[in-house]
Amino acid sequence: MPTSKGTAVFDFDGTITSKDTFLEFIKFSYGRFSLYKCMFFHLPFTLLYFMKLYPNYKLKELYFSFFFKGKPYIDIKKKGDLFGENLLPSLIFSSVSDVLNWHKERGHDIYILSASSDIWLGRWCEMNGCKFIGTEFESKDGLFTGKISGNNCYGKEKAERIKPILTENQYAISYGYGDSTSDKYFLNLMDKQFLMPLNRENVSKILKEIEIN
Repeated sequence: MPTSKGTAVFDFDGTITSKDTFLEFIKFSYGRFSLYKCMFFHLPFTLLYFMKLYPNYKLKELYFSFFFKGKPYIDIKKKGDLFGENLLPSLIFSSVSDVLNWHKERGHDIYILSASSDIWLGRWCEMNGCKFIGTEFESKDGLFTGKISGNNCYGKEKAERIKPILTENQYAISYGYGDSTSDKYFLNLMDKQFLMPLNRENVSKILKEIEIN
């Protein structure tokens, strides 16, 4: 027997937001100039990444280390909570609430499945009744090492993270929302798949389709 009427799984950056939240969190914490300095410092690796010659997780570790290595977890998490409360809402498509509310009204479990971290997305998820699955960063003795803990929650890893949840709970129906080809791995596990940003025009189409079905 299903333990829930259904579940909805959302990618975050680009699907729910108009901008990359990792970069926006860096700007929020240290300013635009510091971000540009980091980009310039790591320019060869950034170019290799866009040429698909350098892995996503390594570039993420380089950027994260530049700003947060050796910093106390508790201090950065406080900044992340402030970001989630004060700036993040302005980056989110205004129509996202329509889709979230549709699922909430039906008692669905809602998951945010993201390559970003709960450091800066966790507070927003708490405020909006969403469970979070994402990339975790390693800390030792309360200080960030700059390394990712486990696997980067990106591409195939997203499917690996959500698969046991779908299997364990045996949801009656599942809905998946993403915006890039890397999201197809987890979207292929869902009964209903939507590969598009949740802006006003797309949400109107999505709501019509899910209401019909």
